[in-house]
Amino acid sequence: QMTANDRIISLVRPEYIENIPSFTRDHAKSCTCGFIAREYPELYSRFEADTEPNEQEKQEMAMIVNELFRERLDKHHV
Repeated sequence: QMTANDRIISLVRPEYIENIPSFTRDHAKSCTCGFIAREYPELYSRFEADTEPNEQEKQEMAMIVNELFRERLDKHHV
């Protein structure tokens, strides 16, 4: 069974993940998911549930998580 973090990270564009150095990739993923859990607790809880999030929730989460990764990649010039 997928965890909430697995479900969220699966929405990230593959090139964003590939651009993160492998030694810091897990840290980047867990920190990003932790940030989402704090800032968007209701949406995050839908990804923790046993039922699959609906299409609108997936789209909203995809927009949030990809924007966070893009911002952080830009900030670190990756």
